[in-house]
Amino acid sequence: MEHESAAPEELPPLELRKLRDLEVEEPSAPGRPAQLSAASGVVRRAGYVYVIGDDELHLGVFELSSNGPGHLRRVLEGELPDGHEERAKEKPDLEALTLLPPFEGNPYGAILGLGSGSGPLRDRGFVCALAPDGSLAEEPREISLEPVYSLLREHVAELNVEGAATMGDRLWLLQRGNSALGRNLVAELSLDEVMRSLREDLTIDAHELERVRSYELGEIDGVALTFSDATPIAERLLVFTASAEDDDGTIRGSVVGTLDREGSVQRLRTIDRRWKVEGVHAAIDTGVLDFTFVCDQDDPDAPSPLLVATMPVDGRLEYEPGG
Repeated sequence: MEHESAAPEELPPLELRKLRDLEVEEPSAPGRPAQLSAASGVVRRAGYVYVIGDDELHLGVFELSSNGPGHLRRVLEGELPDGHEERAKEKPDLEALTLLPPFEGNPYGAILGLGSGSGPLRDRGFVCALAPDGSLAEEPREISLEPVYSLLREHVAELNVEGAATMGDRLWLLQRGNSALGRNLVAELSLDEVMRSLREDLTIDAHELERVRSYELGEIDGVALTFSDATPIAERLLVFTASAEDDDGTIRGSVVGTLDREGSVQRLRTIDRRWKVEGVHAAIDTGVLDFTFVCDQDDPDAPSPLLVATMPVDGRLEYEPGG
């Protein structure tokens, strides 16, 4: 297995600016708060921002042109208990959200959400075609991840897929190594085969796995950094986030970084420690990365925030001359 290692850059933490709280018009179930409080993945298309929460069966839909609350769209079947501890045990743990390029039957691409595979009922996800204006074009369809996740468990004892992104002709899955038996991995699947499966049997098969790499991303306060999300940039870079989570669940800090097409780490920048970054979407304009982040602040009574920031693609430009 190939291996990559890196360490955070010696730069001040990246400052994030809050755009809004992720409140919704109606809760996902009676008695639930009208909000997403455990946001875990985010993507943008045209005027829409889509967000998943790891303790919901729904997709959050928000319009950039409105400051009003968003709405929820069911993406998975089933019901979840009300209690926080019971809900945590039975949640589908939707962690990875990404956009797919146009393919047969989906001329404007699609949105793909994946469960983490970290426990029972977490080997499933969903796919939904997008319309020309960036809205959802049809009802989401549930997909099975069990075959490919079973194969990934041969590479890591405790599976926890937290990110997904298309890179050229591959779909990259980012495994978060935040347990004693886990480790950071990037697994590459054949994108053509994945899209074929989404058109046909809605099952991501084991033979679609083509390459696996392991990563060490350094640490913050002695705690290892582990992947938390990913997003592609024009097929030339993958932007990822990672967090340092202590054994008791305390977050020591988060980073945002980039990988090139070969999987080598290009940037690794710390983020303002106030935020536990769980999801990222990025775009590039004239050499600057434009980020949209969602965070899970581990408070079920508070809505997750939507935040933005920018960072040069070339990290050397941020160092003071002669420094």
